[in-house]
Amino acid sequence: MLARHASTVETDFEERRDAEEALRRAFALDPRNPAYLAELGWLHIKQNLKNDAERVLKRALASAEERGVDDDTLVADIYYGLGYLQELHYEGLRDRALRPPLPGDISTQLDPAESGPFLYRYVEDYLENTPPVAGMGEDTRARMMEYYRAALRHDPTHPGAVQKVLLHLLDQHRLSEYVSIAKRLAEAEPERPEAQLYLGLGLHAAGHEDEAAAAFERGLALLPPAERAPYLSLEPVMRRKPAEDYDTLDEEARVRFDSLYWRLSDPLYLTEANERRLEHLARVTYADMRFSEPESGLRGWETDRGVIFIRYGPPRRIARFRSPTGLDPLATIVWTYGEQGPVFMFRQPAGFQRARFAGDYHWLAVQERYLRPATYSNIPSIPALFSIPVQLARFRGDSVNEVALEVHAELPLEDLAEGVELQTGEMETGFFVLNRAGERIVRRVTTEVLTYADAPSKNPVRSWRLLLPPSDQLVAAVEAWDAGTWRAAAARASFTPIPFPDDSLSISDILLAHTVRPLAAEPVRRLDFDIDPNPSREYATDQPVHIYYELYGFERDSEGFANYDVALTVRVAKLYREGILAELLGPLADAWGFSIVGDDRLELRYSREVRAADRDRIVEFLSLELERAPAGEYEINLRIWDRLGERMASQARMFTVAKQD
Repeated sequence: MLARHASTVETDFEERRDAEEALRRAFALDPRNPAYLAELGWLHIKQNLKNDAERVLKRALASAEERGVDDDTLVADIYYGLGYLQELHYEGLRDRALRPPLPGDISTQLDPAESGPFLYRYVEDYLENTPPVAGMGEDTRARMMEYYRAALRHDPTHPGAVQKVLLHLLDQHRLSEYVSIAKRLAEAEPERPEAQLYLGLGLHAAGHEDEAAAAFERGLALLPPAERAPYLSLEPVMRRKPAEDYDTLDEEARVRFDSLYWRLSDPLYLTEANERRLEHLARVTYADMRFSEPESGLRGWETDRGVIFIRYGPPRRIARFRSPTGLDPLATIVWTYGEQGPVFMFRQPAGFQRARFAGDYHWLAVQERYLRPATYSNIPSIPALFSIPVQLARFRGDSVNEVALEVHAELPLEDLAEGVELQTGEMETGFFVLNRAGERIVRRVTTEVLTYADAPSKNPVRSWRLLLPPSDQLVAAVEAWDAGTWRAAAARASFTPIPFPDDSLSISDILLAHTVRPLAAEPVRRLDFDIDPNPSREYATDQPVHIYYELYGFERDSEGFANYDVALTVRVAKLYREGILAELLGPLADAWGFSIVGDDRLELRYSREVRAADRDRIVEFLSLELERAPAGEYEINLRIWDRLGERMASQARMFTVAKQD
């Protein structure tokens, strides 16, 4: 009992000393007892006497065979111990990389002169010359897995062996075998929370999200509250200041916040499961399986590597370096997440699971919490998630108490179809509106069969028009999802359905289009136009920008006429190429017939008199020619002065002139 319950923490040596003394007395009575030998072997593991532990465990196995011991649990424990010793050895061999002769050992110190992605350039350059050592540790890993599998043959539900087998199957991406073993475990021990969590992890990795969600929820429900908390807490994935505020919430407020966070961060409303939340639960589960430190008494989510894994997911590359002289007992482990970072380094002693931030990288991890959000770009069931260009425009509805929302989206079918070997696919397209509580108040979903060979050279535009009452801020979501390839595209845009009353001058949103064509001799409403909207708001340098907007709440004279002045300003917000601003804008101003006002403004002014006796709005449209316009970002500023009511209203919209190929 003393040996079994002795702490693995290095400083708790008194418990292990008392256990060893009791076992020595037992050996005096029965020197070949396999149970005593097995306990002594595990005690040596806790004492970090790995060679002694392996020798004693092999004696225990031989003794059990000699005596014909019919105790599968005991034999499974022995095999598990032998596998664990091999794993400790394998841990120092996996991901080994060749150290280049120059510039020597990798530095764990950051260059104070660098910032942002430049901080990581040194590591990226270093790793370019450090190829991984092919096959390093494969024999050790094979022995480890054979021992673990032998433990499962004697006890199919052995807690340690089943966890280790599943972990290494997942690392090898052998998902079919993983899920098969996890399902058997969950069926054999349905009340064991770890069994359900392991199953959820495997199903999520295989892309079976609905089943994964059910398994995770079963596992969470079975966990004690203290162990459930790390799975539910959002603190690890939040930036530093919001995390500090989050920690001050009481239990009820935290539950409400968690629910809202996950509803609003769901990457695909087209699917039933919340893939981002499942990825979070999977990361916490994996971190506990992979990075727990028995010798430190830490669960995986408490360790340095576990915290980083939960926040940023699996690194793109792992490289392990050891001192060529053998004088440094610590290995340096490098995790990289691409050219833009982040990069993290850890130091790990040989034969131990624990690893700590190396050098300046603890400081860097703290800084990243302030600057960089958590990332979820590796969700298995969404192998590719493209962005959808969208343009939202708000107009008055059929009455002053309604807001007409138009949403125009350009579906990236070229991206969704790129490299697809299938002839046809089934694509779902969805439009959703969510309120501040994350509840979906609008859901419109359509399904169509696509022929990839006939994919259009120009991405198609989908449009939705919706009448809404005035309210607080809402979120519009547009999505496309291919059920065959699992590729998806999504866009999110927040907006507020503000009313356009009769008693104050106001302007609708500016709708940017490729073309605006009147359908009537005197158009008076939105439906009197055929508009080809431009969701991306991107134009070629010689492509005209078409504009549509509406005026509300204007005064009329005694004959029913509205009189107002229009000031239209196009401001260069950002240029994509170098050059003197005046030289660039001069030809542009000449081509448009504008005059330069200041260094970076083009302005058009004119007056309008419109008969509007029986109208609740005035519709306006115009075209701007962009001949020789430099590539960059532009802002349209529209100001209306109602001469009769002596009131001003304004509106703005950004657009882009694309770079030339």
